[in-house]
Amino acid sequence: MTVLSPALDAAFAGSRVTMFGALKIEMPAGTYRLLDGSAEIDIDGETYRGLEPGFGSWDSIEEISDGFGDEAPSTSIGILPESDAAALAMTDPSVQRSPVTVMIGARDEATGMSIGDPYVPIRGIIDYPVHKIGQAATSVDFEIVSEMEYLMLNDEDRVMSSAFHHRVWPGETGMDHVTGVTENSYWGQNPPSGGVSTARGWRAIKQKLATAQDYRFST
Repeated sequence: MTVLSPALDAAFAGSRVTMFGALKIEMPAGTYRLLDGSAEIDIDGETYRGLEPGFGSWDSIEEISDGFGDEAPSTSIGILPESDAAALAMTDPSVQRSPVTVMIGARDEATGMSIGDPYVPIRGIIDYPVHKIGQAATSVDFEIVSEMEYLMLNDEDRVMSSAFHHRVWPGETGMDHVTGVTENSYWGQNPPSGGVSTARGWRAIKQKLATAQDYRFST
């Protein structure tokens, strides 16, 4: 039993086939559709190009690794940005968790369209971008994890810091001057054996806040 659509399976079984790789990145600033070559191909009414104006071109993709345990399948995708401004936009914090779809298909030479539905080896999200500066070119690599990563998120970003406090309560400055908090405060659950109680944790925070300049705190 094949995982390919019937039309694509028949095309791959033929004596001659024009294969292609396609990449779709849905960022807050826009959706970018790239090919691994210089042609143009229509997929589901959308045009994929070798060069996306204002963005760049698709440079590379690493082998897609299988996930196991609490790890999701992952890969790395390299993009050659069209300009310094494009490279800067690719590494904006807002691009994290942007949807990414990698496809493999066959092109109909008569119509320029995809034959059947392309095979999708991974549909994921951007974990983080990495700038790579070389002698000949500058690239941006996106580390991609499968969308199954959403099932494994454990809220590690929820920390007792001023930055996270502002994300939840914009304009509330109660933690702006708190530094060096070393005692854990367990919210909504019992502390582990030998841990610090929630009450003690809050007392430690309030003691630090009481000595901070411009202290404001509401319970």
